[in-house]
Amino acid sequence: MQALLDLLYLSAATVASPYCAVKLLTHRKIRAGMKEKLGFVHPRAGAGPCVWFHCVSVGEVGLARELVRRFEQRFPALPAAISTTTDTGRAAAAKFFPDHTIFYYPFDFSPSVNRAIRAVRPRAIVLMELELWPNLLLSARKRNLPVVIVNGRITEKTFRRLSHVRCLAGPLLKSLAAIAVQEEEYASRLIALGADPARVTITGNMKYDTVKSSVDPAHPACRAVKSVGASRMLAGGCTWPGEDEALLRIYAELRRAHPGLGLTLAPKHAERLPAVERLIEAAGFSCLKLSSLKVTPQNDDNIRIAEGGGVVLVDTFGELDAVYAAADVVFVGRSLTQHGGQNILEPAALGKPVLFGPNTENFKEATALLLDAGAAIRVASESELREQILKFMQDREAFVQTGAKAREVVETRKGATERNLGILQEVLAV
Repeated sequence: MQALLDLLYLSAATVASPYCAVKLLTHRKIRAGMKEKLGFVHPRAGAGPCVWFHCVSVGEVGLARELVRRFEQRFPALPAAISTTTDTGRAAAAKFFPDHTIFYYPFDFSPSVNRAIRAVRPRAIVLMELELWPNLLLSARKRNLPVVIVNGRITEKTFRRLSHVRCLAGPLLKSLAAIAVQEEEYASRLIALGADPARVTITGNMKYDTVKSSVDPAHPACRAVKSVGASRMLAGGCTWPGEDEALLRIYAELRRAHPGLGLTLAPKHAERLPAVERLIEAAGFSCLKLSSLKVTPQNDDNIRIAEGGGVVLVDTFGELDAVYAAADVVFVGRSLTQHGGQNILEPAALGKPVLFGPNTENFKEATALLLDAGAAIRVASESELREQILKFMQDREAFVQTGAKAREVVETRKGATERNLGILQEVLAV
């Protein structure tokens, strides 16, 4: 099976080689960590085994942070090794796990996978959410290495795609030692694809455990946002093209009647920062970079920047929770566009009224829970978003109540991380 897979991979790589060559030459991100992606991972220090945790990108790294912390507290003889697929994920892993073995996930060629396994020497492999690569599973099975899915989820789109190759997906799913999923819908889909029902457990979503319920008001980013002197602060988090423009138009209109309104924009990807800065300036506002505000914050002796038309641009990494904490109402992006939404639990856990668009497929469960509890507001368009923000300016108390309900929803659904630890303990028999 592995020989056949390698042949298929090599055939596809040969056909795509001109395109791949251009990408390698022109995109630093693709070249990053190429040696490790080929399986040449630096041998892990120490003689004992470890547990290999794989996180695709920043989101999964954030989820793994609390899980790994608790795991190593409970099983000190089994240190964690962390792999990621993206360079942003690796940067996050380096920040959150500074004393751990960190490496890029290998390409799914059997030589690459086998080299990585020999270098890491895991006792088990834990895959965050659902990152199944056949050669890794087959190599692990040859070595009797248990592979576990935690915080598993499978979208309707992925389910339909895998349904066409159920004869291949089924055996791979059956090879997993355990599958811990977020909700019943995901469990049903995986079982329909061939997973062993006895190995599928609904443990809940670890996102509820990882989001902060408070942020120190003295946090530099929090203080910096508040330093602009806005009487009410609207934050747009993880925004996408089209959403920044909408928020800027809304901001310009509402400031006429509410000059104390402030706006903070936190684009989804760092490479979008120059474009968003140009949008802010084209709209006639001053661009106030968070990094600069942290160094030289405004004070009461300065002109209130919000009244002067400044927009805070979040150009720092890993401080979105502090930005949300400094806001009064939050719009979570990638939801007015067709991109499935972003994590709405972060502002909800902080007790902030949360607004988002109609496209939240990536956070279906969390969206439904918040909406059912009256703890969030969905808008269908830019005009509806403007109407809801205007309501907030006119009736702040109603939005405060919405935020309090949001915090309650998050607090009552914590515990998935501990349940996943229990499954890992059973698999490892320690």
